[in-house]
Amino acid sequence: MELFKEQNNVSAVILAGGANKRFNGKTKANIQISGVRIIARTIKILHEIFNDIIIVTNTPDEFKGYKHYTIVPDEIKNVGPLGGIHAALQVAKNDAVFVFASDMPCISSNLVKKHIEFYNKRKCDAAIPRINDSKEPLHSIYHTRIFDKLNEFLTSADKYSIENFIKDLNVRYHNLEDVEEYRKAFININSPKDLSCMEHYSETHNY
Repeated sequence: MELFKEQNNVSAVILAGGANKRFNGKTKANIQISGVRIIARTIKILHEIFNDIIIVTNTPDEFKGYKHYTIVPDEIKNVGPLGGIHAALQVAKNDAVFVFASDMPCISSNLVKKHIEFYNKRKCDAAIPRINDSKEPLHSIYHTRIFDKLNEFLTSADKYSIENFIKDLNVRYHNLEDVEEYRKAFININSPKDLSCMEHYSETHNY
């Protein structure tokens, strides 16, 4: 594990922003499942794999316990996840960033390492995992050379979707087996109902 971490040429990025309207403004990264904050579990997993971890947030006071990691705000506000990627690309210590949504409570260490290995074998701007027709751009790797394109996109586009942006990138899709471990890794907590389901899952699956 330590050897993988030492040789890993990718920085980890946790996108801990968003309006979180369905949770009355509460930052989803700090929501607890079985008494553990989502970001705490995420950091525990990523710390074993990455030598550089970045938290992108516009509310840094909520993450005082993680000051030993790089914490940055969006430079370009109100443009969604791409704003977080834009901010992270400027401070990353490696040539690529592995972006994670902060509301994914079931990140798989095995899958993360597998995806890094996939990326390292290909010369591409972005490596995006895919299960059947379902792509997950917020569990993906982006090379820092896309920064200028992203900066231009964010200052000129009318819509700031990741799908629109990556159309002009050299993207490689990592086709994954349709198995529970990988499907579970892409679960997002988007609503209180999702949280309730995740709480039930954690009780029955030793989360």
